[in-house]
Amino acid sequence: MLFSFFLNYGQEILWEKSLGGRHADYLMDAQATPDYGFILAGSSLSKNSGNKIDDNEGDLDYWIWKMDENGELEWQKSFGGSGTDLLQSVELTIDGGFILAGTSNSNKSAYKIEDGKGLDDFWVIKLNAGGGQQWQRTIGGSGQEKLQRICQTKDGGYILGGSSDSDKSGDKQRDSYGSLDYWVLKLDNEGKIEWQQTIGGIYLDELRSLDQTIDSGYILGGYSNSPKSGVKSEDNIGVGDYWIVKLDKRGNVEWQRTIGGNRDDQLQVIHQSHDKGFLLAGSSDSESTFEKRVSNGKGSDFWVVKLKQDGEIFWQETYDIGKTDILTSLFENADGSILLGGFAKSEEEIGVTDYKGINDYVAIKIKENGEECWRKSVGSSGEDILKKVIETRDGGYLLAGASNATKKGGSTFGNYKQSYPTAKTLKIGNGKNIKAIEEGSAYINDQVKQFNDEVNTFYKEKIEKVTDKINETANNINKDSRLKMGMSTSAGNLLNNNSPIGSGNGNDFLSGLAGMNDDKLPNSQPSGDKMRNYGFSDFWIVKLKDKLKSSKIKANIEAFPNPTKAFTNVIIGFEFEKGSATVVDLGGHVLEQFEIKSRTVPVNMSNYPEGIYIVNIRTDKGKESVKIIKNNK
Repeated sequence: MLFSFFLNYGQEILWEKSLGGRHADYLMDAQATPDYGFILAGSSLSKNSGNKIDDNEGDLDYWIWKMDENGELEWQKSFGGSGTDLLQSVELTIDGGFILAGTSNSNKSAYKIEDGKGLDDFWVIKLNAGGGQQWQRTIGGSGQEKLQRICQTKDGGYILGGSSDSDKSGDKQRDSYGSLDYWVLKLDNEGKIEWQQTIGGIYLDELRSLDQTIDSGYILGGYSNSPKSGVKSEDNIGVGDYWIVKLDKRGNVEWQRTIGGNRDDQLQVIHQSHDKGFLLAGSSDSESTFEKRVSNGKGSDFWVVKLKQDGEIFWQETYDIGKTDILTSLFENADGSILLGGFAKSEEEIGVTDYKGINDYVAIKIKENGEECWRKSVGSSGEDILKKVIETRDGGYLLAGASNATKKGGSTFGNYKQSYPTAKTLKIGNGKNIKAIEEGSAYINDQVKQFNDEVNTFYKEKIEKVTDKINETANNINKDSRLKMGMSTSAGNLLNNNSPIGSGNGNDFLSGLAGMNDDKLPNSQPSGDKMRNYGFSDFWIVKLKDKLKSSKIKANIEAFPNPTKAFTNVIIGFEFEKGSATVVDLGGHVLEQFEIKSRTVPVNMSNYPEGIYIVNIRTDKGKESVKIIKNNK
């Protein structure tokens, strides 16, 4: 089709990589690093197999992978306890390291140095530039905590965002308002709590995303079906809505907005744009009602809303791709254009390329006003769940997520389902019950799609429980949503105390998996755009080149950020085996000298007065110098 060709001709796949072990690995987040590489973050069930080098400690463990600009491994690390540790968010830190944050039900064991506080807790780990652990914190109350996002703040600390149903207990300073509430904590640079805020109504309020704002406050975005109650100042509009809350720098509520149509609207990402407005991105199956101006297509569509700085709607656009479209990622480029990422389910051509499988990665680039520039789909014949899409430092794009590619006519784990109960009581965490919104019969006729079951029964049961939890958490769609779709159909809760895979028996489970013969594995092979397959689910990374843009030439040496108040990272653009760095002032006085082994060299400028400094790099492959501006403003 001509339209499809026009939307795709500017993008080509430079390379794609599958990362994983023999069992199951789920990518949740990815960030570009200053050295033109990437840091990938997720969780793994796999033992030492495939290209995973460490055994896991319990059920799911944190798994991070640092790769260079060509997708080659620089290092990988696993962190976990005896239970389930689900890594959700990774962020670069100003000292050149990384901060990891997720949800854990592990007690003190293996890499976990503190017991849990309740059912599930926030678990934060600070790493240096080489992946070595510097400190960790377990934060929670007596109930359930679900972390979604961590960001480094302008003062060098961290802001944690997630949801909690805990009453006052452990680290939680106040009772919950209903079911899950937004729970936000400000940490200092060593992970100690400075302040916290609980925000919610009487039903379900789930924080999905946050961003620090230009005024040093915070913008929160998530999903709510609570009426006016508790801290919530407006009634819900449909089944569930986008709920936006603006905080000042101390966590006090400044304003809030409820935005939605007559059905279910699931926000996934919020970001303050360069013009001080706010970008809201998610998925909607609402008709053109209330504040939704354009009706959805066949099922759910991408829905992007731009707010002014005061929270009023500036523009909004709906993007229809396939039968069911789930938006998971938004990235604002330096020129103000916006990159959207997600996945689409279809059984026919999706208006991008020929249908490849159950779900395909989809990236859409839009102008600052929401006008579409191009779209690109990438996929295998299996389920490909895109979690993050970003512009890379060389001007390309990275698509990162999880894939369980299966050959055509093969199988996935059990049945593929989409369902929406008409009237159900939802039980959350510590036993609080809320009545979910009553609705008519499900709007999707093909609720259940059967696949041939080629998976050993033991394998199938365990993997279904894990993938169900991953589906619920990774796609941020609660069990009663119309938009639920993903990697399994099991209704089991991985973190339920009665669940064998969530009860700390992971080593027994994985021992069983490791002892299986290859002929017990599912009939799974690479297909479509995916060239390699390791297990039931792999990290899958795709690098795109925009042929309409010129590639950026990598400098031999540069500093990022520059100017800086404290840390800067000197980025060396060539390979070397050994070398040294020397910091001098303009008078030529040597202030500091140290050995280097990595192409990313963190330099602490915090003890120096304002001024201009030179960092000299000398290696066995050459020498370079870069000018650093120290500015305390």
